[in-house]
Amino acid sequence: MSKPSLVLVHGSWHSPEHFAPLTKDLKGHGYHVVTVDLPSMRGSDLPPASLADDTAAVRKAVTAELDAGHNVVVVAHSYGGTPSNNALEGLDEKSRKANGASTAVLAIAFLCAIPTPAGKTFLDNVRVPRNGANCPQIADMSKNPDFAYVGEPGAHHFFYHDLPEAETKQWVDMLRPQAFLSYTGVTSHAAYHDIPCQYLLCSKDQALPYEWQKGHVEAAVAEGARIKTKTLESAHSPWLSKLKETSEFIREVAGG
Repeated sequence: MSKPSLVLVHGSWHSPEHFAPLTKDLKGHGYHVVTVDLPSMRGSDLPPASLADDTAAVRKAVTAELDAGHNVVVVAHSYGGTPSNNALEGLDEKSRKANGASTAVLAIAFLCAIPTPAGKTFLDNVRVPRNGANCPQIADMSKNPDFAYVGEPGAHHFFYHDLPEAETKQWVDMLRPQAFLSYTGVTSHAAYHDIPCQYLLCSKDQALPYEWQKGHVEAAVAEGARIKTKTLESAHSPWLSKLKETSEFIREVAGG
C-alpha cells in the first residue's frame, strides 16, 4: 500500500516555511508533503481573512490529494488544529466509502494543537482553564485592532525557548500577523469524532501549558473524540528542537 499524503497546517503567526526542516525530513522518508498557507496569516496589507477562509484552505488542500488518488493524514500545529478539525466533514473513511470513494483522511496528528469543538470559537476555547492551567495572553492587538501580533515577552519565549536564541532569529523573522477574525469564527464540525487522532503533548510548552493541553484532550475525549496521546519533552515548536522524534510521531500516525 502506498504511503498517504501528509497535509501540514501551521499555527498562529507561522507559515509553511516554518515547516521546512520537517517537510525535508518527511520527504526523505518517502512521503508526499503538502503545506497549507492559511489566509488569516498572509499579511496585514490584505483584508482580514476569517476562520471560514482558513477552513476552506485546509479542505481544498486535502480534497486535492484525495481526488488525485491519495489517502491523507493531516498534521496540525497549534491554532492549525481549529481549521483542520473544522474542515474534514465527510472525508473520513466511513463517509467516503459510503459515497463510493476509494480515498479518505485516515488520521490526524495534532502537534500541541487546539482542535476546537463544534459550535465554539478558537478564542473562547483557549480562555477555558484546563487542569488548573490557563493559556497565557500572547496576542497583542495594540498595533492594529484587526490583526494580532506576538506580544511580550516575545516569540522566543512562547515558541522557541528550547532552542539557542541565535538559532531562533530566522524563525522569529518569518512570523506574520494574524487576522483577529480567525479567532472569533464559530466552528461547525469536529473531525476528531469521525477520524482517529493522535496528539503530541509538549511538556515544556510555554504557549500552551502542558496541563492545559492534557485537559483539552481529556475534555474532547469525554465528549466522544477519538484521540490518543504521546508526550515529548519539547517547547511549542517540537519539530525544530526534536525533529527526529516529531517525524517519528507523524510517521507512526501515518502507519509508517
